[in-house]
Amino acid sequence: MQKESHHIRDLVWSAVQRLQFIEFRLLWEGHVNRSDLIETFSISVPQSTLDFREYMERAPGNMDYDKRLRHYFPTPTFKPVFISDRAEGYLSQLTTLAVSGENQSIPGLLGATPSFDILPAPERRVDSITLQQLLKSMREGLSVEIHYQSLSSPNPSWRRISPHSLASDGLRWHVRAYCHRKEEFRDFVLGRIMDIRDAQASVISATADMEWNEIIKVTISPNPALTADQHKIIERDYSMTQGRTEISVRKSLLFYLKRRLGIDDGAEKPPAAQQVVIVNIESTT
Repeated sequence: MQKESHHIRDLVWSAVQRLQFIEFRLLWEGHVNRSDLIETFSISVPQSTLDFREYMERAPGNMDYDKRLRHYFPTPTFKPVFISDRAEGYLSQLTTLAVSGENQSIPGLLGATPSFDILPAPERRVDSITLQQLLKSMREGLSVEIHYQSLSSPNPSWRRISPHSLASDGLRWHVRAYCHRKEEFRDFVLGRIMDIRDAQASVISATADMEWNEIIKVTISPNPALTADQHKIIERDYSMTQGRTEISVRKSLLFYLKRRLGIDDGAEKPPAAQQVVIVNIESTT
């Protein structure tokens, strides 16, 4: 959530965190007081006083003090200088809180949270030993044999791969590797690797994986079959400008992007199910 700014260049990280905390509470909860800072960071009363003074010096005119309620509140001209004012900054903290309980990017950042819930994703199992062996192979330029269960085959089989990267489609993790059997770079689901054996030196370089190294720009727009009002709300929802927005992605991940956007090549869906369409794809590398 940190915002690159000249305001923090001469501050130690602990001080930056406290000033971000003050600003976050002002922006999203509408008030903050010294006890909030003291309880969250276990600092002294004099230190909290210094922190609020520091904030007012670095962000003049951003907050005032209510003597009756004994808290600071944002002024009508409040404009954050230490954090972003994008809604995603707050929502990401709710997501982190839901997933890890207490491990917010800044402890205690969220105070009076609203009632909320997040749809849990099914846990996709990844064996820690498998991951350790793959990471070692990537670091040392090795190939390994994996016992892999592909859904295109009825039974698992051994195949040699030269792994070079990890990739997530948002639901599960894959290892990007050269498949010596198919003689091409492919994605292998980590959870479907049942065993690993026989590490050997590999001559395959990640630079040869053209689809991984090529970054493409995917331009999407609202489905033209939507009504004019529906078209406008999709533009707003995807932060489109003049009916379009661009997404930069590795070419090898295009398949997963299409799936996330609900775009199936050759399949027709009602506009409500396929809300956006791809209007252009071009390489940027």
